[in-house]
Amino acid sequence: MSGVKNSDTSEIGARGSAEGGQRGAAQGAAAMMRGGTLGGLLLAPVGAAVGGAKGATDAQSEQVVDDVRSELRLAMQDVDFGEDLRSRLAASRWADSLTVAGVTLGAASAAQQSTTSGANGADAHIVALEYRVLIYHPRHVNPRIAIIAQVVAQLQSPDRKRMLHRATWTYCGEPYDFVEMAANKAALLRGQISRASEILAEAIPHDLFVSDKPRPVKGVCMDFTDLPGGRGTKAPTLPLY
Repeated sequence: MSGVKNSDTSEIGARGSAEGGQRGAAQGAAAMMRGGTLGGLLLAPVGAAVGGAKGATDAQSEQVVDDVRSELRLAMQDVDFGEDLRSRLAASRWADSLTVAGVTLGAASAAQQSTTSGANGADAHIVALEYRVLIYHPRHVNPRIAIIAQVVAQLQSPDRKRMLHRATWTYCGEPYDFVEMAANKAALLRGQISRASEILAEAIPHDLFVSDKPRPVKGVCMDFTDLPGGRGTKAPTLPLY
């Protein structure tokens, strides 16, 4: 298993009234043009003027936004999503016929399998996982943000010479106001990262080896309500505008 976390928070939220006005104008114009009609296009300047004035008024101070970005960045850097997912996968138990022999971080340390038999003569395979974790944040004055964690799996033959199957999972956290998400040392954000590893550690082996149904998708987010552990979540609607 390998992957990256994007801890860049430099574009989250508008710093002060000047940036708030710029982002508010863009939001207002986009809202008018969302339907793609001629009327919306003609009203875009009005939307920009109204949105710019509101954005300048509603924007948080530069100090508040700087503090928020700092707390969110530190949380992303502190929480070891890869290790959390690794340990949860290593402990996965679905049925007597399915056992996770081990999970390692990095391809170089993954054990080579020279036979097609695992414990008790069962078929054995290698699953190569690559993850990416980031903070979803629309370019709003006061955005609602959420964690997105995506894992791509390649099911390989024991000798790693053939790829048998490829699948992708995308977990989206519930969006919250960016200031609220950063409160208490970004407790909500840290919780979403932990929740993502918990859900994905259950979904990946289940979908690869147990389920015969495609996982429902809403936009880019997946629905995990059918997981047998009963801890699954619905796909949230992430704000685009």
